[in-house]
Amino acid sequence: MAIYKSGSNWGSFIGITMNNLQVGLKCFVYGVTGGFGTMYIMFHNGIMLGSFQTFFAQQDVFWESVRGIWIHGAMEIFAIVIETMAGLILGASILFPGTYSRLDSFKSGMRKGLKIWLSTMPFTIMAGFLEGFITRYSNVMPNVVSAGIILMTLSLISWYYLVYPFRQMDIEKIDI
Repeated sequence: MAIYKSGSNWGSFIGITMNNLQVGLKCFVYGVTGGFGTMYIMFHNGIMLGSFQTFFAQQDVFWESVRGIWIHGAMEIFAIVIETMAGLILGASILFPGTYSRLDSFKSGMRKGLKIWLSTMPFTIMAGFLEGFITRYSNVMPNVVSAGIILMTLSLISWYYLVYPFRQMDIEKIDI
């Protein structure tokens, strides 16, 4: 877990954030391949994360890895999943245009996917901040603080993408 403790806070934050924004953009843009490129990126990252977690569990440092990865990863990985869904929306608009022309369906899918991708940027930036400034101290902070940060970040992004949209739909029904 020493990788998180090397370099400067600002350098880590900027470098990590730029990388994560690039991964998220690829997840979305590769949707133009009908979603296959998007799924490749997600598959690749899923294997990498799963391999790391498995390796750390085999080395009996699983909890240390949870604190080191998921303090920022709860938000980062969730954002990448949402960005993947934006890419799949784009891909579906190409493969399944329905009653629209393929071009009109593509434009609609691009618009919808772009809105979703843009909505993930603040979460990706916040995850980069946590990775650059907070994760490096995960080994010295109390377990309850680590768990609290993980649960708070996961709760925030989960609320925004899983609860808030349905609350908005209920409010729109009332306004009609």
